[in-house]
Amino acid sequence: MGGQGFAPESAWARGAAWALYGLALCYKYTKDDKYLQGSKKVAHFFLANLPEDLVPYWDFRLTTQEGAPRDSSAAAIASSGLLLLEELLPAEEGRLYGTSARRILKSMAERYAIWDASDEAILPHGTGHWPANKNIDVGLIYGDYYFVEALAKLRGQTELFW
Repeated sequence: MGGQGFAPESAWARGAAWALYGLALCYKYTKDDKYLQGSKKVAHFFLANLPEDLVPYWDFRLTTQEGAPRDSSAAAIASSGLLLLEELLPAEEGRLYGTSARRILKSMAERYAIWDASDEAILPHGTGHWPANKNIDVGLIYGDYYFVEALAKLRGQTELFW
C-alpha cells in the first residue's frame, strides 16, 4: 500500500516531514539517540530532494514533476522540525538544519504565503491526499500551524504550542 504517497516504493513529502519532526520530538523527550539519528537521516533525505524553490512536490519520487502539485504543508512541518533539530544539537552541527529551515521559510514567505485577507489560509498549495483526489492545491490548516510555529521559533518561542 502506498498510503498517501504515489506508490508503495515512493516517498510522500509530508510523511517524510512528519517523520523528521516526530523523531526529533521523540528524542527531545526521551534522549534516545536512535530517534535523533532517524530524524537526521530523514532531514538529509528531505533536503536533498527539494526542488529549486525549496517547497516539495507532494511526493519525492513522482515519475514526472510536470503539472504535479506542491505540498507547502510538508515544507512547513519540515521547517519546524529542522529548527527543533538545530535546538537539540551542538551549535556547529545544528547550524546546517537551522540554516536549511530558514531558507525554506524564506522561500515560503516570499513565494507562497498570503499575507492579506484574500484567502482563509496563510499557505496555499498544500496537497492533502492526492491518491483520493482530496484537498489538492489548497491551504491546509496543519500547514498554517507549522508555518506559524516555525516563525514563532525564529522569534524566540521556546515552548511548544501543544
